[in-house]
Amino acid sequence: MRYFRRSRLLIVALITAAIGVAAAAIALADTGGSPAEQIKANPGPEAFLAADKVSASQAQAVFTLKNGQAVSVIDSGSSRCLLHRIGSHTVGRCFSEAKVDEGEAITVADECGTSGKNLMEITGLAPAGATGARLAYSDGSSQDATIVDGAFKFEGTNPGQGDPYPTSVSWSGPSSATTSSSALPVSAGQFCLPTS
Repeated sequence: MRYFRRSRLLIVALITAAIGVAAAAIALADTGGSPAEQIKANPGPEAFLAADKVSASQAQAVFTLKNGQAVSVIDSGSSRCLLHRIGSHTVGRCFSEAKVDEGEAITVADECGTSGKNLMEITGLAPAGATGARLAYSDGSSQDATIVDGAFKFEGTNPGQGDPYPTSVSWSGPSSATTSSSALPVSAGQFCLPTS
């Protein structure tokens, strides 16, 4: 399964690179809609959702990333889906609750210097009942995020050579106790190096 998660990372990164943040802003400006409205108005390709018997029109917008991607979730009862939309392009995948619990629903997208901003976005679905997510770094530091409709996001920039890099995500429940954790689908040496 790691191969798919890594290939999905590459797909998201390639789409982001090909479209570019400026193109996404122009596309949204031309239609006059916010990213959340775009998901509802133009659900995009359905092929990757058909096998799970869900439609992108069921998507609930949860947040917009700094790179312009609108992120939404679908909860069909038997599976949950995480969708990323930028302009008219949508990518995503559905996961069983068991796969979400195992950390299979985490993606890392970095821009590899295409925009000059070197943005890195980590998004994913959290296990049922989780209320918070914590991103751990190689130096022992961490960053916290609130879970919105079962999804979480961490945004930053690509780690530079020798800088601390994100390693795993853990989830906590209402009592703030850690319920589970998962390593990220990328590791040291696989992040894009910032360009000067």
